[in-house]
Amino acid sequence: MRVWKRFSDSVVFSGIHVTRDLLSLGRRLYYEKGPSYTIWWFLKQVYTKRRRLVKFRDIYKFHQAIAGVKSKNATWKILKRLELYGLIEDINGWYKPVILDESFVKGSIDWKRVRTRDQVIGSGAKGQSAKKVVEELPKPVQRVVAVARQLIEQGEKWRAVDLLAHTLLGIRQTGILVARKDDAFIYYEEKTSKMHMVKSNKLAEIFEQLGIHDEFLALHCEHEADNIIRRMYGSHDVARRIHYLLKEQGWFRYPSEHYYYRYFEDLVSKTWCIIIYVRRGNTLEEVWRIQQEQQQQEGLMIQKRAGAIVTREHVKEENEETYFNRSKGLF
Repeated sequence: MRVWKRFSDSVVFSGIHVTRDLLSLGRRLYYEKGPSYTIWWFLKQVYTKRRRLVKFRDIYKFHQAIAGVKSKNATWKILKRLELYGLIEDINGWYKPVILDESFVKGSIDWKRVRTRDQVIGSGAKGQSAKKVVEELPKPVQRVVAVARQLIEQGEKWRAVDLLAHTLLGIRQTGILVARKDDAFIYYEEKTSKMHMVKSNKLAEIFEQLGIHDEFLALHCEHEADNIIRRMYGSHDVARRIHYLLKEQGWFRYPSEHYYYRYFEDLVSKTWCIIIYVRRGNTLEEVWRIQQEQQQQEGLMIQKRAGAIVTREHVKEENEETYFNRSKGLF
């Protein structure tokens, strides 16, 4: 995945500003490649970009932020293993990478020891397991997440995204979830011909656990889950009721800032890109750039365009009330 051009927020570790994007990418690498590779990668990022060594306590804070570890010993063991491989160096409690070539690192790590997906996100008795998190969700959400997880395990990620878009996010059947960035979900509604944005920490956590990270997601419209939705709920209108129940429970919030977007096709790569801007005074400042990573198979319903992003659910409150009323009795 690309690292976005501008970082909107950061966490400070002993004077080191660790951006939210860096943490997000770290979580993804931890999920895909395990702790040893990710800790080496973090040290490399700090060293190559800022020429700084990193204290043990800051490495532990990073490890804790991306994986929820509670034991400093777990971080220490990883560092000792990397040091044994000759990939990093300990200089009086300050660590730096001595090998910067990724190919040597990949060839040094024992991939058989890299934890599985369920272990990485915390399974068994250690930490809060994905299963426990799912069990704490409302029953209708558990059902959706279970089906989405099964689809992903079967290699049908985009159908899982389509299911999540039209249930938990409440996007209409003709709408498209364009992208996710941290806790922000950006989607297009054909009915209004407008781009919308909603934020949800809880939904972002579900997406992370399913392995759906900050990325371009519009390709789900080429792999629709319509038959699954009809089998589970009878219609898309009924499926959307889940979103309004979650909204009643405070799952969603809407940004107060004024956001804008530009959606266009890169004629060289034949992929699509969406740029998100926020208004600062009288100027538009780019905050996110989200690029599709593969060529699309068919034309999407969204064409080249730009405009303001709607950051509220409905313009007419009576329309929203209709969906709230439809949701009664679903839980």
